[in-house]
Amino acid sequence: MSASKIAWALGMAIFAVALVAAVAVALALPLGYDSRAYWLAAQHLVGGERIYALPDATLGTPDEFHYLPIVALPFVALLPFSIADAVRIFLVLQILLAVLVGYVLFRPLPPAARPWAAAAYVFFLPMVLEVTLGNVDLISVALALLAWHWRASLDRSALALAAAVGLKFLPAILLPFYLAAGRGRIVLRAFLIGVAALVVTLPFLWKHTLDYVELLPRYADPAWARIHLEREEPAYLAGIFWSDLFPIVLALAALACGVACGRMALRDPARETEWHHIALALAPYLTPFGFFWTTFLITSLPLFAITLRSTLALPSIPRVIGVGGLLVSFLLMQLVQVHDLWVPVYHAAGVILLIGIALALMAREPHPRDQALGRSTPRSRATSSASG
Repeated sequence: MSASKIAWALGMAIFAVALVAAVAVALALPLGYDSRAYWLAAQHLVGGERIYALPDATLGTPDEFHYLPIVALPFVALLPFSIADAVRIFLVLQILLAVLVGYVLFRPLPPAARPWAAAAYVFFLPMVLEVTLGNVDLISVALALLAWHWRASLDRSALALAAAVGLKFLPAILLPFYLAAGRGRIVLRAFLIGVAALVVTLPFLWKHTLDYVELLPRYADPAWARIHLEREEPAYLAGIFWSDLFPIVLALAALACGVACGRMALRDPARETEWHHIALALAPYLTPFGFFWTTFLITSLPLFAITLRSTLALPSIPRVIGVGGLLVSFLLMQLVQVHDLWVPVYHAAGVILLIGIALALMAREPHPRDQALGRSTPRSRATSSASG
């Protein structure tokens, strides 16, 4: 049996173990914690009831809806089912979407590496949480990837981008990225589509929209998230993370990085997808206190996939180092501990390490333009000297 077949067989065994472990973790979580809120919002919408918390209520309670009222509309289709059945249906849809996204991301890998990547994917804790709790982050990320895949088509890309950001503001960092990358027409068209959707639905949702706008300042205030998350240790980190200034500084830094990625994509179109995925990986740090939400880390998955593919193309020793670095990044994003503020620090370290590996690979590899023109690069010159 060849080495690649042995690696594939071992990978399949690891995948089976990872799948069982993911199911075990999922069974310990509250199934449909988020999707229940979407079903209830749709029910209240149809019944003409208020779908948001009262202005003076404590935010962060179970079954609470936090999004634009238009987001509740698709969940009207689940109202013929009981809330328990609707949660299960949405779970199945989430699993199918996760399988589809994983297939698209890891299909370009060598066959022997696919089951290993699939094992990491199914046991990636942010993904397990996302699917089990029934959030809409995965849908938003999938739409963002679709928008980028369709970027040559203005209308389709704008529609997918508008849906991605309108559903959840998580991938909003892609808006400055697209602008800096010279794709402002897509952003403008997406904005017009979003405005049109709001105008069309406003006669039916105007009261709910006003309720949402009234609560926006409270949603942006870290006070409610602090009560909800109960992360206060160590105290000196709590003083920093829960301050009014820290999320703003972090968001500005993420915004600057998103713009920088867009400029690099404009200058380096052969690697624009890498720059897009780097910007997307930084998405949690643009949203208010998004660095606390573990599920947001699924925005790193596209960068993991494309970086792993480049890593596996390296010679043996650099490949081992690169895969080891990706494993450390993966493990840092897996860490979870209640009440501990070091957890988001570990997660951020994992994201930064992943981006650092991606940038190192991009600096090391011959540029596609140079390869096409047959130009000499540091790597090719070194290879030529060694062979000579």
